[in-house]
Amino acid sequence: MNYWDLIRDAFWITLRNRYLWFFGFFAGVGGASDFNSNFPTGGGGPDNEFDRSGASAPFFGQFPFDGPIGGVEVAVGIVLVLLALVLFVIFLALVVISNGGLADSVAAIERGERCRFGSTWRAGTSRFWRVLGYCILFFLIGLALLIAIAAPIGLVVAAVFVGTEATGARVATVALAALVAIPLLIVVFVSLSIIAQFALREIVIRGQRVTSSIGSGLHIFRQNLGRSILVWLIQIALIIVATITVLVASAIVGLILFLPTILLAVAELTTAAIFTGIIAGVILLPFLIIATAVLGTFNHAYWTLAYLRITGTESVPSSSRVV
Repeated sequence: MNYWDLIRDAFWITLRNRYLWFFGFFAGVGGASDFNSNFPTGGGGPDNEFDRSGASAPFFGQFPFDGPIGGVEVAVGIVLVLLALVLFVIFLALVVISNGGLADSVAAIERGERCRFGSTWRAGTSRFWRVLGYCILFFLIGLALLIAIAAPIGLVVAAVFVGTEATGARVATVALAALVAIPLLIVVFVSLSIIAQFALREIVIRGQRVTSSIGSGLHIFRQNLGRSILVWLIQIALIIVATITVLVASAIVGLILFLPTILLAVAELTTAAIFTGIIAGVILLPFLIIATAVLGTFNHAYWTLAYLRITGTESVPSSSRVV
């Protein structure tokens, strides 16, 4: 497999089929959310001392909603929660549709077929339930693997902390646990993410069932271990380069757009600064959305083309593709 051709073809499919960017946005944002981590904040410390001292009471007493909550506030709160829930469900549905539609359309384009927004949407909706089942199943597998790795190591660390108060023993235990857990987590979840990429294409392109796709994805990964890992490493390198490029470009554009806001804020013209800041944000937001959509489309096309070439799926020559 020629990896340069893989990158080039994914790039041109992304550039020439801009209707895919709609689906790439949701596939990209949905995929990125899988790597987010929530770090709990501590329950003790200065913040709690501040609250217990009562020093925060004068501050919070300034809020207009301090005091008994009326029926109107409750109703508004319920409406907002329901609206947020509906938007979240719609977003998840679009993520599922986009993943199925993109994989199908990129494979069709690679075969030389002509695709449009409507055909991509229909491809995504027709595979909605299977792709949704795939997402749920891999989430549960990932959660189970995380618990299986973290629980034993956590119990060992907890036992040491309970059994001794020696600082050296505790530090050594935590360091050893980290040396074992971090590489193990990397190996397990990198492997799982690659298997998941193959399994999604098995569902969409080959019409496999959700449970069967796991075995198929694992088989493809094991039979093509070196190429699969290299494809993943190349993608990581591309993501790093693309992210740095977008951040630098966003910083430059943002500085230019927000320069009037900064000058007005320094001059203490607060109202004008807020107004110009809102305008700058409205101008900058589409740039960030488009960048996210393009990167999401490219990444999805990259993995679909890699799947097709690793598995040996036939396609027409590059010179005769219709894109």
